[in-house]
Amino acid sequence: TMAKNTSRQAIEKRIEKALQCLEEGDMEDAVFNIAPIIDVVAKERYKDKKRVGDRIKDFIFDEQHLIYYLSTQGKISLPEGIRIVLANHEDVDNPVGNHGGELSDFIYHNIRCAQTHDAEIDYDLIDFGRNFGIGRQKFEGDGGELASGVFIISSATILALILSVICAPENRKISLPGNITLYKKIQLDKNKLVGNKGYLMTMLRLLFEVDS
Repeated sequence: TMAKNTSRQAIEKRIEKALQCLEEGDMEDAVFNIAPIIDVVAKERYKDKKRVGDRIKDFIFDEQHLIYYLSTQGKISLPEGIRIVLANHEDVDNPVGNHGGELSDFIYHNIRCAQTHDAEIDYDLIDFGRNFGIGRQKFEGDGGELASGVFIISSATILALILSVICAPENRKISLPGNITLYKKIQLDKNKLVGNKGYLMTMLRLLFEVDS
């Protein structure tokens, strides 16, 4: 069921706006629009968790296979339940930040909370302009060298967060007409995506097989 205080139309509008912002290259506004819907889904999924931060971090952890798969062009497929700690390649024993260093902590504190509380993202810590990549994983020809202590949140990472919300079973009653074209290669039927992660992963595997 959908959260009582958030209408289906409001969720649909936020998702469509996030997709539009991402297509226009405005990653901050894309995050701004999808973050409240992550809150809605997480609240419904983890009813026993009282703290917002715990719910959102659990959601990101649950969706990290998709996040990593899309962010790395299908090159990293995480086993279920694995915990990713972000650390400099040069200093792997010291996780980044003051929040445990896990991917879910990093995205929550530096993306979601930055927008909610500070109204801006810390560009001294986050490389926010690449097409692909996540953490310290970057791709040749996509952005320059990555400075020590800086971590990638790419356009593909934001897209993965949006798609994870569309595919969430908690949102299965929404309606999203039209298609999403991914990297000029394949089209995703938005209504087929609703509540259907299996369809998404099948299409992503097709996308990256074609691309390889």
